[in-house]
Amino acid sequence: MESENQRIKNIIKIYREYFKLTRVNIAILSGLKKSAYTALETGTGNLDFDKINAISKIYGLQIWEFINPKQKIPALEELPFETKKLVLAQKDRTVYTKNSNLNLPENIKIILNSGELPTEFTASDIWKLLPGDVRKNIKTTRITDTISRESFSKVIDFTGKKRGREKIYKLK
Repeated sequence: MESENQRIKNIIKIYREYFKLTRVNIAILSGLKKSAYTALETGTGNLDFDKINAISKIYGLQIWEFINPKQKIPALEELPFETKKLVLAQKDRTVYTKNSNLNLPENIKIILNSGELPTEFTASDIWKLLPGDVRKNIKTTRITDTISRESFSKVIDFTGKKRGREKIYKLK
């Protein structure tokens, strides 16, 4: 059974993702610092009534409505003007969620061992060889972050060169 803190954390995230808002958007609309909002959503910060109240007002709800398990997410027309304006501006935005079940490091290792990469390659070259379900859920920056880890330092070298903004790597 989830704790009350976990339930509220989930509500905060569900509302944000439902309206395709970013954490920065919520921070701006609520008057909170981005780090404070992120801490609330991820559960690393303390929940307090003032912060939850500021977030609930973004959606035109009172705090007791916002945390009510039976509360339905308001329709776009019911949102306060500033929130509605921002939601409409972001309606076509793709929301990327961190999927830990993608097993990205393992998929990258398979590609590195496949022999399909050129001698010098970028994160984009790896991305193109990933399975479609993984590719649609990540950006190349996530690949760069992954291959920058110590576990990959034994098999990959950064050449010191770049192609555009991307680092160029080679296998050891």
